[in-house]
Parts: sequence; C-alpha cells; structure tokens
Amino acid sequence: MRFKPRDGRFLKANRLPKMSIPPQAGRVASRKSKVLVVDDHPVVRRGLVTLINEQPDFEVCGDAGNEEDALVAFQEDAPDLLLADWSLKRRDSSGLIAALLRARPDLKVLVLSIHDEMTHAELALELGAQGYIMKREAADKIIDGLRTVAGGDVYLSQRVLSGSSRSPLVRANADTGRPAGIPSRAPAKDREPFHGWSVSIVIPVFNSRGTLPRLCDQLVSELDGLVDLQIILVDDLSTDGSREVCLEMNTKHPSTVEVLLLARNFGEHSALLAGIRHATGSYCVLMDDDLQNPPSEVKSLLRQAAKGVELVYARYARRCHPVYRQVGSLLQDWTARLVLGKPRGLYLSSFKVFNSRVAGEVCRHQGPDPYLDALLLQATSSISTVECEHRERGGGESSYTWSKLVGLWIRLLLGWSVLPLRAAAFVSLLLCGVCLFKTNDGLHGRLAWLAGASFVLLLWLLGEYAGRIQKLLLGVPQAAVMRCVRRRQPDRGNLNEFREGRFGHEAN
Repeated sequence: MRFKPRDGRFLKANRLPKMSIPPQAGRVASRKSKVLVVDDHPVVRRGLVTLINEQPDFEVCGDAGNEEDALVAFQEDAPDLLLADWSLKRRDSSGLIAALLRARPDLKVLVLSIHDEMTHAELALELGAQGYIMKREAADKIIDGLRTVAGGDVYLSQRVLSGSSRSPLVRANADTGRPAGIPSRAPAKDREPFHGWSVSIVIPVFNSRGTLPRLCDQLVSELDGLVDLQIILVDDLSTDGSREVCLEMNTKHPSTVEVLLLARNFGEHSALLAGIRHATGSYCVLMDDDLQNPPSEVKSLLRQAAKGVELVYARYARRCHPVYRQVGSLLQDWTARLVLGKPRGLYLSSFKVFNSRVAGEVCRHQGPDPYLDALLLQATSSISTVECEHRERGGGESSYTWSKLVGLWIRLLLGWSVLPLRAAAFVSLLLCGVCLFKTNDGLHGRLAWLAGASFVLLLWLLGEYAGRIQKLLLGVPQAAVMRCVRRRQPDRGNLNEFREGRFGHEAN
C-alpha cells in the first residue's frame, strides 16, 4: 500500500481494513475532547475558541496567551489536546510543548504557525507534536487537523510540504505509514525523563589535548538525539595545543560544540563561570576534561534532576584522585561546613548539574576570584547527590598542585566569611590581656611573642580582605574571552530560552 498525503493528512500507521472512513465519520465520542488553546494574539485566540466550541466532538477547556498561563491552565483543566501557536512573545512554544509532554506523554499536540519552513515543523515533531499546520489554512483544515491528531495520526499542512519538496519528510515509508524523517513518539516507559530537554555541558580545558576528542565524541554519542545538546569548551590558555583541538571539535561537531578562548589563565572556577554565562540550555552540566567522569554518567545526573532537584552533585563510592587531592578535599569539606553551612555528607565534586534559575543566580556574581560551589550553595537549598563512577585519568597530568589547592582553600576561607578576621582579632586581644598580668619573665616573653605573631596574622588577613576590596573597586575581570566560536546550526527559534523545571518539576 503506497503512502499518499491526503489533504495534508497522513494515513494511519496501524492500517485499517480496506474501507473508506470520512474524516468526520465515527469520531464523535460520548465525551467531547478537551482542547487547550495557546496563542499570544487575543483576536486569533478568541476566533479559535469559537471555532472549536462549535464542533460536536471538541470543547475548549482553557485558553492562554503566554507560557505561564498555559502551564496553570494545563494543571487545572487536564486537556486531551493542545493547540499551540509556535511563535509566542519573545520565544517559541517548544519549551512549553516539551514540558507538557513530560508531564503527560499521552497529550496530543497540534502546532499552529505562520512559518512554512520545514525546519520549524521538524523541530515540533521531534519534540513530540503530532501535527503542524499553517494559520492561514481554512477553518475546516484546522478542525480536520485536530481530528487527525486526536485519532493518533500525524498531520502536516500541505503548504509546508509543497514549500519543502526536497525534504525527506515527503518520502513515504511503507513499513510504518509515517513519512521518513518523522520519529515516532516513543512510549512513556521507554523515554528518558529528560527527553526533549536542552542541556549545556561546560568543560574547562587546560592542557588536555589527548582526552578532548574522546570526551566530545562520547558526549555527542551518548546525548545527541535525546536533548538539544550544547558543549562549551573553555580553554584557559593551554600550552599543549588544546586550543587547536577545541577548534577541531567545533569543526567536527558544528551543531553541538562551542569554543571559548580566554585571553590568559584565569583559573578553573573563572573559566567555568565564563562558560555558564554562554550556556543557553535549560540545565547546565559541569565536568572536567580528563575523562575521570564517564560521559554516560551525565544521564544519571539528569535523571536525578528530573525528580525536581535544582542542584545535583556526583558522589563516588571509590575516588581515583591521588592522596594529596583527597587530603585537600577533606580540608575543603571542613571549611565549607564552617563557612558556608554545607550539609554534612555532601561532597562538592566538580561533576554536577543545575537548572537555569540557579545558573542565573550564579552569573550575577561580579566579584574577583569566584568560588563556584559557594555560589551554588547560596543560590539554592534544593540539593541532591547521585552515585557515579569515577575512573583514572584518561591521559596527561592533573594541573592541581599543593600550591593551587592551598590557594583554593584560602579563597574559600577568606572570600566567603569574616570568621578568620574575627578569630585572629580575638586571639590577639586575649594574648595581650594575659601578658599584662603575668609576672614570670620567661612565660611573659613567650606570650608577648605569641601576641606579636597574632598581630602579624591579623595584619595579613586585613591585607587580604583589603586586596579583594581593591580588586572589586578596580573592576578586575573574572575572565576575558578573547574569541568565541559559536555553534553553526539552522534557526530553531528560541528553544534554549525556556527555563526548565519550573513546571516540569511540580508535575513530576
């Protein structure tokens, strides 16, 4: 049986016996199908509501002019079908469609659009919509599209097909009755909970040319097709040719990999913050460039985030860091509990994921020498962990030395608390007071020496705090991007502007 489009409507995938069923025959159910109408133009929205309510098999259960109102109406009215305008104010409706389908995989979606480019139709169908129709179609075509989608078929406007004759969507697939190139909607049980998400992965790069190709290839292989994937490689002035490898990865994966080349070496946390500012995904994943975190474990973090958690850290049953790194981590952990109020048992790993709301709060920080985990812990209390595999380095040597670990610890201790200043001042005053009342010359001399040493410590702390204030007043940049190489991809609207999780978390 050859596939033929008929009035924009495709034949059913589950072939019926040889019989002709008119589009409107046999489709009036005992209960009217409830339709949620979303369109930012009030006149068009009222016209659609009137048109649908005139039909014997449909009724409008709610209408909305923006994304926020649509989410509320969806929760209150539980529609069977969604009729959504593709172009809402300042963004398209792709994020809304993805969120509603995560909450209700059986929801039928028909997209209305003024765009007849196949690119928009393909994206709508990839997100899970079952129909795409032009606004300028006649009213009976819109109703026919609703009935087709309600019956489980795929509906494409003939205006889209006629304007894109070279598209693979026009070719027939005799096995499924579905146009080639249109992915079938997988059953809910077979879908990942992050299906349809837009995810940005930020990777700070420093002298890792040996691991970068494997890391990027594995990430694309694991995640491409499941999410709208953006990989941001932030090169922190590598000296081993890693910059050239980053640009090669952009050439190899032009629709996925972006490259930021920093003007000088600013440090890992500054490089990460620069990458977060360029991230456009609904969720942001941070990971190292050494392959100690397998790319497949990104899915584990995203699954945990899909449960409604804003910040997810990886924890390891067995860590493959050298001993000095583990000692440094213990010191950092104790300091973070003291200074930041970090929950006991939470390991601040470099492998983590957080949503775009948290990312926005982090990006507001303008001070010098940022400490990323402190910013994250201040931005949210919705924190969880998930156990992930930790491997030996994929190649090269770690750039973390004893001096860098001590510097990071000092940055945490002095950058986020005045407790050291208060402690030093208290000790100095205490020792001075004891010296005034002691008569033993030997003990008195030792106490005087300790008091003098504590004053020196106090002066050093004052100098550190004053230096940080001076950097802030001078506007010392956290990082300076010398060159940015963006992804090269067709215009898919503003999919990445959707702030994930606001609705999807509550629904889950």
